[in-house]
This record gives sequence, C-alpha cells and structure tokens, in this order.
Amino acid sequence: MNLSLWQSFRPENLRSAWLAFSFMAIVGVIIGVVASFTGMLGSPSPPAEFDVYVNLGSRAGTEALARDLNQQHPAGTDLVPLINRLQRSGFECRADYRQVTSYDCVYNRMMPNRRVARIDATVRTDGMRVQSITPVLLVSVR
Repeated sequence: MNLSLWQSFRPENLRSAWLAFSFMAIVGVIIGVVASFTGMLGSPSPPAEFDVYVNLGSRAGTEALARDLNQQHPAGTDLVPLINRLQRSGFECRADYRQVTSYDCVYNRMMPNRRVARIDATVRTDGMRVQSITPVLLVSVR
C-alpha cells in the first residue's frame, strides 16, 4: 500500500475531498448566517427608567422628573425608599459630609449618537424624612 503522490490524486479521492470541503463550507455559511441573525435580532437592552425624561430634553425632562419624583415621594415621606429607588435605577447617592441633611445623587448614562445623559438630584432631608427633591437633567454630546 505504498502510494506515490501521483497515485493519491485519483478521481475518486479528489471527488471525496471536494465533497468534504463543500460540506464544511456549507456548514460554515449556515453557522455564520445563524450567528449574524441572532446578533442582529437579539433583544436590545430595555430602556432605563429615566430614559423617558432624557428623551424629553434638558428643560422639559428636568421639569417632568421633578414633578414625578415630588409626586411619588412628597415632602414628609420616608427618605429610605427614595434613596433605594434612585440607587436601584443607577444613581450614586452620597450624603453631603458638611450637611447630613442633604444627599447628592448622580446618574450618568451613555445614549445613542454619542450623547451622555447626566442627572444630578439633590435630596434635602431632616435626617429621616424628605423635605425636597431638586433634579437637574443635562444631555451633552461627546
């Protein structure tokens, strides 16, 4: 069974090699098509809670956010649910070390088209209860 190089190029060997290569190429194309469709058709990330306000723009978004936060957490309500909600939504909240009666919360989010949304919310408290919430929404292009 010592075959020379020329004897290995018999028609039946070439046909088998061609069929094997064609099969691998077809499988590769199918895998590529499936992979590209799953990447394109994959569910986009759900919109963040505060994207509604960002889409309104800086001025209208600030007014709508202030109205909604003050309706949901009016003056005199417990502070903890408000801070927890803001932190769950992506805000970083820190107590002002100079005044324990104030929390500064910041939210940053990359948006499509190189936009960056930033919400600064100042929460005034009496230590345990909300006194006022003042958000400021800025949308800038990077």
